[in-house]
Amino acid sequence: MDVPSSLYATCTFCGAESICRVIKGKKTGKRKIKALVKCPVCEKAFDFELEIPVMVSVRTIISQVEESERTTIELEKDQKLELGDEIMIGDTCVQVTGIEVDSPSGTIRVEKAKAEEIKTLWTRYFNELVIKVSINMVQKTIPTSFLTEPDDEFAVGDDLEIGRRKLYIYKIKTDNKVLNNDGATAKARDVVRLYCKPATSKKPDYATNKRPDHSGDR
Repeated sequence: MDVPSSLYATCTFCGAESICRVIKGKKTGKRKIKALVKCPVCEKAFDFELEIPVMVSVRTIISQVEESERTTIELEKDQKLELGDEIMIGDTCVQVTGIEVDSPSGTIRVEKAKAEEIKTLWTRYFNELVIKVSINMVQKTIPTSFLTEPDDEFAVGDDLEIGRRKLYIYKIKTDNKVLNNDGATAKARDVVRLYCKPATSKKPDYATNKRPDHSGDR
């Protein structure tokens, strides 16, 4: 392990977190570095100690809609992961949907584990989410879906366009509750399903917020 030419550090003088140039440094242990670094913000030099974490390779499956990709990612040995965590793989954000570990009885799924314990990590792309929708047409219910971003927000009473259908949201099911009060909101990352009705049946006391047009989605 060589001493790098730069390190990400917090300046002890100005508090800036940035990439600092290493003026001089040395290894003080098998995985430890002690260095004198220069802050690019205030240009002062300060001492910095760093312990390089032990990394492990974790087999990972990344899903998007009906397709999946197999890869291997490097994680810190003691890093703890649990269902719902968001992690970066390169420049892509993914969400942990399943964690498999070995046990005396075989491979099992758990809610959380250290990276070194994980046999397979199941994830999904988190730059776009599939939002499931149920459209109540009185005589029948039509299932559909559309893509949106994790931080998009939906509210009971919102207008919603999917394809040629003009709808409004009358109920939102999230991971842990059902929202049916006018104006109640949830972010896409928490939505399990949106329940909608045709806009023509919208009650006059509902909000008139406009949602994005998903006319190209199915």
